Amino acid sequence: MDRPQPRNGILLTLIGTTLALVVIMGAILLAVSLRSQAITERRRELQNLALALAEQSDRAFQSLQQVQTSVIERISAASIDTPAALESLAGTFDMHQLLREKISGLPYVDALTIIDESGRLLNFSRYWPVPAVNVADRDYFQSLRANGAKTIFVSVPVPNRGTGTMTIYLAKRFNTPAGGFFGLVLGAMEQSYFEQFYATIKLGRSGNITLYRDDGATLAGFPHHPGDGALVPAVAGRVARDLIARQPENGIAPAGLIDGQRRLVAVQQLANYPLVIAVSDTMAAVEGRLRLQIIPIAIGAALICIAIAVAVALAIRQLREQARFAAAAHHAARHDDLTGLPNRVLFGERLSALLGGEGQVPSFCVLFLDLDYFKTVNDTLGHAIGDRLLRAVAERIAEEAQPSAVVARLGGDEFAIINTEADQPEAALALAERIIARINRPISVADHRVIAGGTIGIAMAPADGTSVDELLRKADLALYRAKAEGRGHARLFQPEMQATAHARRALELDLREAWENGQFFLVFQPFFHVDSRRLAGFEALLRWRHPTRGIVLPSDFIACAEETGLILPLGAWVLTEACRAAAEWPADVHLAVNLSSLQFRSGHMADQLRDALRASGLPPQRLELELTESALLVEGTSVHSNLAQFRAQGIAIALDDFGTGYSSLSYLRTLPIDRIKVDRTFVARMAQDRQHRAIVHSVIQLSTALGIATTAEGIETEEQIEILRAEGCGYMQGFLLGRPMRATDARDLAQRETR
Repeated sequence: MDRPQPRNGILLTLIGTTLALVVIMGAILLAVSLRSQAITERRRELQNLALALAEQSDRAFQSLQQVQTSVIERISAASIDTPAALESLAGTFDMHQLLREKISGLPYVDALTIIDESGRLLNFSRYWPVPAVNVADRDYFQSLRANGAKTIFVSVPVPNRGTGTMTIYLAKRFNTPAGGFFGLVLGAMEQSYFEQFYATIKLGRSGNITLYRDDGATLAGFPHHPGDGALVPAVAGRVARDLIARQPENGIAPAGLIDGQRRLVAVQQLANYPLVIAVSDTMAAVEGRLRLQIIPIAIGAALICIAIAVAVALAIRQLREQARFAAAAHHAARHDDLTGLPNRVLFGERLSALLGGEGQVPSFCVLFLDLDYFKTVNDTLGHAIGDRLLRAVAERIAEEAQPSAVVARLGGDEFAIINTEADQPEAALALAERIIARINRPISVADHRVIAGGTIGIAMAPADGTSVDELLRKADLALYRAKAEGRGHARLFQPEMQATAHARRALELDLREAWENGQFFLVFQPFFHVDSRRLAGFEALLRWRHPTRGIVLPSDFIACAEETGLILPLGAWVLTEACRAAAEWPADVHLAVNLSSLQFRSGHMADQLRDALRASGLPPQRLELELTESALLVEGTSVHSNLAQFRAQGIAIALDDFGTGYSSLSYLRTLPIDRIKVDRTFVARMAQDRQHRAIVHSVIQLSTALGIATTAEGIETEEQIEILRAEGCGYMQGFLLGRPMRATDARDLAQRETR
C-alpha cells in the first residue's frame, strides 16, 4: 500500500523550508540594499547642503571683501606713499563715518579697521577716537606683511580685543604706488554669526556643520566646540589630509576624524577663499533611521514564513506576484511614461556608470536637446497633439542615434543623449546636426503637419569633465549658448561659456540691486508725421544708470531681466511712469510703450494697464503698445485675446521691428494691429541698396492696403525722409529728428510743437 501523504508532507516541508530561507535571504538583501540607498540619499542631501552653505559663506566673505576693496581704492586714488600721508587720509572722522556706512548693510560684520604698515590702527568703525591698539603680533598682519604675493588672509577665531567675542578676521593688504607693503583693511566677522546660521539648518540632533580653513583649522561650527579654532598641528594636519584634501570615497569618515563617531560627511570648497564647509551626520543616526525601515521588513518576512508554513502554494504565488510588481515598479521609476525612453533617473545612472568604472574614463559625448517650437504646438493644437509630437520626436532621435547611445527624455521638451561612438568633437557635432535635420522635417500628427525643431548643446568626456554634474552643467551651458544664437543648431561646450555664465550671474545680481536702488529711468524719443514734420508722439525707452558702467541700454539687460522674472515689476513700473509723464503732454501727442512677451504670460497685463491709466488719467486713445513678432510667435493665443481687449478700450497696437523676425502675414490679417514699425536695418541702407528700398516699399504698400499706419525707425539723413515721403510712409523716428530725452524735455518739446 502506497503512503504518499508522509512523502508529500516531507516534500511540502522541504518546499516550505526552502521558501522560508528565500524570504529570509530576500529580507537580508533588501535591508542591505536599503542601507546603501539610505547612505546614498543622505550623502546627496549633505552634499547639496554643503554646496549651498559654501555658496552662502562665499558670498558673505565676498561682500566684506568688496567693502575692503572700495576702501583700498579710495586710498590708492590719493597716490600717497608715506605713513604720515596715509594717517592724514585714513585717520579722519570722515573716514570713520565712511567705514561705518560701508558695513551698515552687512549685519554679520562687527567692525572695519584700517591698519598701517607698523600694525597701528589708523581708523576703526566701532570707536572714535581710535584706540591705541597695535596688531603687529596677529597672524594675519605678519603673513600679509611678509608675503607680497598674498593679498588676503582669513584668520582663525580669536577673542576680539575690544569686545571679547570670538572673531574671524578677513584681512586685505594694500600697497604703496611702488608696490611696497602699506597696510591692511581688516574686517571682523563674529564667529557666532556663522554658528547661529548653521544652527537654523534642520540637520538632526546628530548633524554637524563645520567651516574649516584649508590647513585644517576650524573657523566655526554647529554644534559649537570651544577651542577648535586652534587645533594642535597634528590634528590640523590630519583633518586637512584626510578630510579636506582627500574626501572619503564612500563619504564615511572614521571615528576620531571629526569626533568620536563614524560619520557620513560631505565637503565643499569655497569658490574664492581657502575655506571648506564640512557637513556630516553620524552613521549611527543614519542606521537608526534605517532600522525603522528594516523592522517592518523583518516583521513582514516573519509573517510570510508563517504563511508559507500554512499554505506553501499560496506563498509561492504571492512571491511571484511581488517579483513581477517590483520589476514593473523598477521599470516605471526609470522610464518616461509618454515616450518609453529612459527618464532622468536612469540617464543619470547610465552616465554615472560610464564615469565610475575602473581605469581611465572613456571618451564619449553628452547631448542636451531642447525642442524649439513645442510650446507653440501645445498652445495652438492642444496637449494631446503635443504628446503625440513628443512620441514621434523620440522615435526619430532614437533612430538617428547610434545603437550604443542612451536616449532619454528629461522632462517637458528636453531630451538627452549619451553616445560612446561619437567620441570626438567632430563626430559629436555631426551626430547632433543629423538629429536636428531629422526632427526639422515636418511630422504628420492627426491631420496636422508640424515642425518640432531642435537646439543641441554638447559636452565631451573626459575633456569637459569627469563627473555627472560637471558634464550635465557644461552640456546645458552649450545648449544655452546655442539657443541664444538663434536656435536650430548645435554648439560644443567652450570654456568661455562658463565665464559667460558667471558674468550672467553677476548681471542678475546687478539688476536686482538696480531695481532695489532705483537706478532705472525713462527717456522719450519723439516721432513725427512725415509729410508735415509735426510732432506725433514719443516712445518711452528704458535706461539703467549703472554706478560703474554708466548708462546701460536695454539690449544689454532686458533678456536677463526676462529670464529672472524682474521684467514683470520693471515692465509695470515703465508703464506707470510713462503714462504719468504723457498725461502732462498736449492732448494730440501720443505715447508708445514697449511690452515683453512675459508680461502677457504673467496674466496681470490687463490689471497693470488699467492701474497705469487710472493713476495717470491718460486717455486710452493716446496710448500705443508695441510688441515684437517673436512675442506673437512664442505666446500665441494668450497675446491675441489680450490685444483684442486693449483694442476695444481704444488703445493702439504696434508691431515693432517688422521684417527682422518671422514676418508672418497672418498676424496682419488676424490681429488688431494699428501700426507697423519698419526696422532701422532696412531704413539705413534703402538709399544705397535697391533690395532694402524694395522691402521698405513693399511693407508700406502692404500696410496702406490693409489700413495700417507705418513708422520708419532710424532716420539719420534728409534723403531718407524724402524717400519715405515719396513711398507714402506716415511717421518717422530717428536721431536726425530727435534723440531720446528726459521727461521734462519731452514735455517742453510737446508744448512748443503744439502751440
